[in-house]
Amino acid sequence: MSQAAKPVGFFGKLLARGMAMGHRGFYKNTADVLNLTPDDAYLEIGFGSGLFIKKYASHVKRIAGLDYSEDMVKLANKINKDLVKSGKAEFKQGNASTLPWNENEFSAVAGIETFFFWSKPQLSLKEIFRVLIPGGRLVLEMAYNKDDGKDHTKQVEKHNLKLYSSEEMKILLKEAGFSEISIVYYKSLRIPFKGYVVPKGMVTKAVKPYTCSQTTG
Repeated sequence: MSQAAKPVGFFGKLLARGMAMGHRGFYKNTADVLNLTPDDAYLEIGFGSGLFIKKYASHVKRIAGLDYSEDMVKLANKINKDLVKSGKAEFKQGNASTLPWNENEFSAVAGIETFFFWSKPQLSLKEIFRVLIPGGRLVLEMAYNKDDGKDHTKQVEKHNLKLYSSEEMKILLKEAGFSEISIVYYKSLRIPFKGYVVPKGMVTKAVKPYTCSQTTG
């Protein structure tokens, strides 16, 4: 597994911090769609360094995070030590397909630059649906996607990514039980005379309906 998918060790921690700096535009666009409030109970899947939480989620009433890398759990705990010490935040190691929380615990869930790494996307979406309260929202951000018109063959092969189009995202989310699905695009990382590294980043939002019959089986 690539360091991008599961940062480990000293270099993994350096990579996570560097990625967080490069992801500032991704974070801002995700935060705009997520629109966290002080009443939210927020879960982030694949939090990496935890810097998004420190900058955009520290004001919510509860924070939880899950990451595939134990080293990222340690790093996020360090970066968000005050939130952890106060009892507001907790960070765990694990997989998105088996979330270690009960039903109806969170009002907002996000995955930033992580969904294309998930090995079991459909099962993971059902797990997110399970832990969200009715009316809760899920936001998934992906700088690389099938709608951006770029050739990502090298990145796909190097990092074992699975890219999605907007239509594929809508199908996956509907099958998991979500409704009110919306998708917005953004530009980020402009290089003078060359244009944008990310010409059409994708941010997908979906809501768990108040009345639903979906189950995780």
